[in-house]
Amino acid sequence: MKSMARVRVFLSCALAMFVTFAWSVCVAGPIFEERGTLTVGGQVEQGMLVGDAPPTDDFDNGTGFALRLRYYLGSSRAFGISLESQVFNGIEAPVSEDQPRKFKDAVMTLDYLFYFDRNSTLSRYVTVGLGFHHPGLEYRVGSEVGPDGVAACLGGGVEYFFHRSTSIDVSVKGYGLFGQRDGLMGSVQVAAGVNFYMMD
Repeated sequence: MKSMARVRVFLSCALAMFVTFAWSVCVAGPIFEERGTLTVGGQVEQGMLVGDAPPTDDFDNGTGFALRLRYYLGSSRAFGISLESQVFNGIEAPVSEDQPRKFKDAVMTLDYLFYFDRNSTLSRYVTVGLGFHHPGLEYRVGSEVGPDGVAACLGGGVEYFFHRSTSIDVSVKGYGLFGQRDGLMGSVQVAAGVNFYMMD
């Protein structure tokens, strides 16, 4: 119940932010994006851990954050780097030394983005990425780090330009987090944030 309440609060905040900026008095409209344009963005994420690897028995969902850097290649394509801190809370369990607290996974991926309707105020995109992840598990007494592994992701999103060089970015992505000793593990992340375009 608590996890669903957190998801509802997160989605409500994202919707409120979107509606607020939709009525912004800033100069809005399509962006004229040249090849080589750099984008810096930040997002808040609400995620869920999935799979049958051991950590999925002790941790379920939580709120993290992401930093995204993108380089526009032209022809509605971009290359990006994503740095994420995916956080998952421990499942309620009797108090003991093994009681789970937090699962924090540092994820770094190199991304390739395909945009649609790039010259419109509301642009859509599909993204694929490949990189590495570094998990850390916290228990009531002690912690455990690793094993590190390969991370792969696939997702999509929308960007709403409320200013010619600033947009709201909302996305949904699925991750494969490989390298666990037993079983498979992944995550699903719903994210919302703001992108800033470095333009002359």
